[in-house]
Amino acid sequence: MRILITGANGPAGRALGAQLASSDFTVIGADMDSTANEYYAVIEKVPAASDPSMIGRLAEIIREHHIDVLIPTVSDELPAVAAAGAELAGCTVMIGSPEAVSTAHDKWLTMQVLAAAGVPVPRSALPSSFENLDVAFEALGRPLIVKPRVARGGRGVGVVGNHSDLDFSALDDSWVLQEFASGEEFAPMVFNGNGENDLAVVVRKTELKQGVVGNAVSTERVAANEAVDVQQIALDAVRAVGLEYQADLDIRRLANGQPVVLEINARFGANSRQAPELLSTVLRASSRALAAVGGRP
Repeated sequence: MRILITGANGPAGRALGAQLASSDFTVIGADMDSTANEYYAVIEKVPAASDPSMIGRLAEIIREHHIDVLIPTVSDELPAVAAAGAELAGCTVMIGSPEAVSTAHDKWLTMQVLAAAGVPVPRSALPSSFENLDVAFEALGRPLIVKPRVARGGRGVGVVGNHSDLDFSALDDSWVLQEFASGEEFAPMVFNGNGENDLAVVVRKTELKQGVVGNAVSTERVAANEAVDVQQIALDAVRAVGLEYQADLDIRRLANGQPVVLEINARFGANSRQAPELLSTVLRASSRALAAVGGRP
């Protein structure tokens, strides 16, 4: 099998590359930074996700390297890859439907869909719902979280406890205001096979880049019989959004211990080395898809 992984020099791409380095598969990378690393046979240069030529360049790489399976890991590119359809024909693309990926890409839409499905989420609202920050504090609690509707990881996420922390008048509805979940944070990794080989592995974030929020600096895998509620909510969330294959979530406990979903990412995350069975499950699914169309197993 010949596998193409985007974001090969990013945290998620390197985590996948490390797991595949000793396999019999040919693993090709794609990245804006085409610097070689120890995990990939070659890393092809691609334009930014916002560049209209990005999908065409991926299609060229697929043809040139006779790629069987594409695994995208860059958040910004996911909606375009999911919507590409025939443009990426010739290989199996491990990504959910365009509708599900677009929902997961937008944190406000994600909260709406999950709440409607009964999946626990923090109280959330758009800035236009409130006249001022005091009204937002009254509705969502103090402190509260402000985050971009569309962002990569913890970029732009802030904790707001005082008026000096935020110019509320400068916010538009490209931002989301959210109840601050003050308990421990988890990063579940999920495979949704629509009832076939469904999987959820939970890791705990033991240190965060910005102290109380942000990307994880360190994590630890949680035992199978621990945080079972987090594991179930992660599965419920991806099913509610309709997201197939791999997903990486952020879930945090409220002060009362209730876990709530903060976001869903329709891709592998940086912690996948702690759950190697996730990649194995994805590759088995891709092999079945290839066999169904007469490709290489």
